[in-house]
Amino acid sequence: MIDNDRGVPGLSRVPHPADSSTLPLYMVLFFLLGLVGFAINGMADGGTALVLAVIVSGVFFMCFLILFTIYWVGYLLKGHAIWLARQQARSEGPSTGGHPE
Repeated sequence: MIDNDRGVPGLSRVPHPADSSTLPLYMVLFFLLGLVGFAINGMADGGTALVLAVIVSGVFFMCFLILFTIYWVGYLLKGHAIWLARQQARSEGPSTGGHPE
């Protein structure tokens, strides 16, 4: 993970959601449940059990992919916030995007 840089002003002391241990834990849990659903799919003898195993496996893998996306978007946004805070600290103020007068 990206470490909090104590020398950069403006960063909150509240842990970032990307630093939370629960999100990766849920990602692993849903991935394993998807694998279990996939294994049940392989052991199913056909019919309704096969359709149900495919649906359950697909739902668990989709939950994993959604959590993975949330995790990495949060990670990238945190990195951008740190970079932006460093740029603003170097210019001694927030950039307005306009021309200096």
